[in-house]
Amino acid sequence: MMEAGWSARLVARQLGRSDCVTQVAPSIEARVSSQTIRRCLAEGHLGSRRPLRELPLTPTNRCLRLKWCRTRENWTAAEWNQAVYSDESRFNLSSDDNRVRVWKPWGERLNTAFALQ
Repeated sequence: MMEAGWSARLVARQLGRSDCVTQVAPSIEARVSSQTIRRCLAEGHLGSRRPLRELPLTPTNRCLRLKWCRTRENWTAAEWNQAVYSDESRFNLSSDDNRVRVWKPWGERLNTAFALQ
């Protein structure tokens, strides 16, 4: 396509977004900025999410957690929604937290078993 005199933009429209990044950019020997990739993914209705990670719990912490939960086994869902585990939560007020992100289609829900309320 590039040999036929097509512009990079026209080639990108003809190919899928992933093809655009993996095939077109090296073939025209141009750098693709992260903003361009983000914009292309947004046009494809993809959004950014942090991947879920499990925190390693020591056997002592696991026993303490179980004891804490058993003392509150009769709590309602509303009471559990108010619980925050400060040893596991990260609060970051800046927009750039240097985390790896997972791209997922807009409207795709996270597994509710692992989502924080």
